Amino acid sequence: MELPGGLLVDGRLRRDYRFKPVTGELERVLAESGLYTETLPEQVTRILTASLQQVAGQPVDVDRVRALSAGDRQFLILQLEALIDTGPRWITAHCGGCAEPIQFQIEPGNLPIKAAGQGYPQTSITLSIGEMDLRAPNGGDEEFTSIQDADQGTLLHGLLARLLSELGRPVDPQSLSGEDMEVIDQTLDEMSPQAALTASIECPHCRLSQEVAIDPYACIIQETGTLDEEIHTLAFHYHWSERDILQLPRGRRARYLQLIDRSLGKYRADDLIQDQQGGLW
Repeated sequence: MELPGGLLVDGRLRRDYRFKPVTGELERVLAESGLYTETLPEQVTRILTASLQQVAGQPVDVDRVRALSAGDRQFLILQLEALIDTGPRWITAHCGGCAEPIQFQIEPGNLPIKAAGQGYPQTSITLSIGEMDLRAPNGGDEEFTSIQDADQGTLLHGLLARLLSELGRPVDPQSLSGEDMEVIDQTLDEMSPQAALTASIECPHCRLSQEVAIDPYACIIQETGTLDEEIHTLAFHYHWSERDILQLPRGRRARYLQLIDRSLGKYRADDLIQDQQGGLW
């Protein structure tokens, strides 16, 4: 698959990417990433730096992950979620009409994605103050706004100072008119890649059709309890070290746990079905 946006490399837009194999070590990094970061954008940067093998044909580092557009980062986290847990994700919301709880499923790796539009990642626009260059927001911009202790107006001006330029020089956001802001907003919306962040559902109780928000980063807010239990079980039965267990691919780890269950008389019908379909190797 390709990124919906991509990175410019030597004047050429590259969209290729590749994740590292999903091991327990990677799952641990994801689950504990919030312990070492203060904001969500910084956490996303940490996770993608640890999980990506390559992006845009280049080795992955923090600066390259920060250079990815906001839409690309959302897309990659959703793809990573689908790699780690191949099943659907359940979402619970409350109806906007009757307030009853509604549950529905999504498949993170198959959510609709709007690809980058014309001009991405930087295009020229005409404003009241002249011809300007406008760049799509990236991870570095998200980190910048997340660590600033300021009101929304100040944050917006700070962001625009990073995205707008004239002949390579920053533009004073205070000089922009209301019409300029509308042009900027529309251009960014058309140019930037975006993951689908809403789902259209109908309440089963009152039949009200409505839009429900989808959090693309829900998977990174999770506990390590299940992984710890798996490590304990494998270490107890096979006497492997934690380091060795964490280096196992997820599928291989699941297969060994299945074999342990079988030896303890816990072999289930769904295990038999998996074996008949080719197993987890």
